[in-house]
Amino acid sequence: MRGPGYYSVTDLLVAAGHTREQASAAVARIEWDVLHWAHRTVAGTGQRWPDDRSGDYVAGWYDGSVAAREHLAEQAELAGVEARAAGLAVPPRSAFDPPLIVPEPTNPGQVLGVAQELFTGLVGEQPRDDETTDAVFEVIQWILDGPDYTATLTGFVRERERDLRAMYRDYGHGTGHDRDPDGWPGPRYVLVRQPESLVLAELLSRRPLALAQAWKGTLPDVLLEDMATAWPFRD
Repeated sequence: MRGPGYYSVTDLLVAAGHTREQASAAVARIEWDVLHWAHRTVAGTGQRWPDDRSGDYVAGWYDGSVAAREHLAEQAELAGVEARAAGLAVPPRSAFDPPLIVPEPTNPGQVLGVAQELFTGLVGEQPRDDETTDAVFEVIQWILDGPDYTATLTGFVRERERDLRAMYRDYGHGTGHDRDPDGWPGPRYVLVRQPESLVLAELLSRRPLALAQAWKGTLPDVLLEDMATAWPFRD
């Protein structure tokens, strides 16, 4: 990299008694340190996309960070070659370019399986609208906490079983809400009567803002509003 800063620093080093080659190598060694720091920062940022984004946005965010990371690694390698040529110690490439750790994504099918089992344990065998379930998981899968979320959900249900039973008693299958002809676009509190209600209750308790952001503009607001009304037992 060459610019006003480079020439200012090399001129100062030459004025202090170093050769032009020594000064250039010293600057290259400093560049390597800076690029190393930038590389690690970009690698970490690539795994911290906004909670309210999903799908292609997340893929683009991650791919962009990988491209920037690779470019920084290339520039660092050039600086390292220049510094080593002058006899300066530079860590090997392996120290600069550790593998990028990608968090294992949540498996929606696995979460649904656990939610269905827990839901059945609370309310018994009940019909499920698979289309609604798929639409909800398409939205919320991006804000679940990785492969260990099933343990989080199980612990939540065990801890809040009394409150959950109260919600199903007041809004679940067989209640007046199940047959309300004035609801939108049919009966209200639809999600309470679905197994994903357990996941939504957990998220409303722990990550309500992230859930609201993910939901916005994807599914009808009334569905989440009804769910929030039915689950007032926030932590």
